[in-house]
Amino acid sequence: MSIIDFLVSVNGVAQLWAADGQFLGILSSNLYDQNSISNPHGIYGGSYSIYSIRNSYGLYGSQYGVYSPYNIYCLNPPIVLYQGQPVLIVTRNSQILSNNLPVVDPELLLSVYAQINNPMPTFNPHIGLSQTIFDMFK
Repeated sequence: MSIIDFLVSVNGVAQLWAADGQFLGILSSNLYDQNSISNPHGIYGGSYSIYSIRNSYGLYGSQYGVYSPYNIYCLNPPIVLYQGQPVLIVTRNSQILSNNLPVVDPELLLSVYAQINNPMPTFNPHIGLSQTIFDMFK
């Protein structure tokens, strides 16, 4: 199973946790769930929320945040828990010690759940085809 297939299968169930123990939301495409990372007005999906990886100025979302998946030097990035077990590391740090856990880029993670809500094909300038994110990784 690919990472994208896995993320789709755990929609609304898996959880995102920071290394300091802070809950960062449910991996969900639900725009209205108060715990969803996709809720733009929610505590875990809003771009100004202190507990959102979408907050580009926050501890959990900035390029300099000590627990941020966008910090390319972050040694303690967020993890995805599914059924109480760590299953993915969310980071842009290409040198992270993953302990054999798969690593996913935060933009890919967020894009998967955005695409579930809006499956319209998009233009990808890198390959010049109109496709959904799911098609890009087949």
